[in-house]
Amino acid sequence: MLGGLESVRVVLPGDEVMSYNPDSSGGSIFLGPGLRWEDGMVRAAKAGLLKKTSRHLYFVDTHQKRYIPQRREYVIGIVTKKKGDIYKIDIGGSEQATISFLSFENASKKTRRDLALGDLIYGQLIVANKHMEPEMVCIDAYDRAMGMGVLPAGGVMFNVSLQVAREIINPDCPFLLTLSKKVKYTVVVGMNGRVWVKAAHQNSMVALMNCILMLEYMTPDEANEKALKLLEALM
Repeated sequence: MLGGLESVRVVLPGDEVMSYNPDSSGGSIFLGPGLRWEDGMVRAAKAGLLKKTSRHLYFVDTHQKRYIPQRREYVIGIVTKKKGDIYKIDIGGSEQATISFLSFENASKKTRRDLALGDLIYGQLIVANKHMEPEMVCIDAYDRAMGMGVLPAGGVMFNVSLQVAREIINPDCPFLLTLSKKVKYTVVVGMNGRVWVKAAHQNSMVALMNCILMLEYMTPDEANEKALKLLEALM
């Protein structure tokens, strides 16, 4: 178990994970990506490693790059189109998300934020289901940005697998802290597999990108040992 995250076992589509009846079973469980509940049985919907958090959240961790929008997840999107007061945002899913010009901190009709095509936006999905197009906001329940909004110019964005994105946002993963020992940088990670980094120099950003991409083929512990050497070689 790492940081309250426990690896249970490998599952295949259709495998029975557990029986659960909300009326008779004691306690509550939460189902994440890769699991479905039907007729009192929780089953796997895709192949991967079944994991459980300390808060009884179960999900299937799988190596994939195609993003399926999930409500309340934080993502990085690209502005692709403006239609009235709505902007279309590419979040890497099968459908583009939408965001209103009022979905930013201190936004109003007089102080509206005009977005340009190609702008990068970090925000949260508040609507994500198969019957409606995803909807994105850049404020929390108290109308505060909390780090969300348009990402500054001068950074670089690249794609990783969804598994890598989940690994590096784990608070107990030391990998990003290891990189900070060598170079000062800012990083934003979206659950849709997009990573944005910004540093003082272009070669530093390229080096950071290559270090993070090592996680596609190594465990965090293995990459942690080689990250500083790679930074020294590329900078």
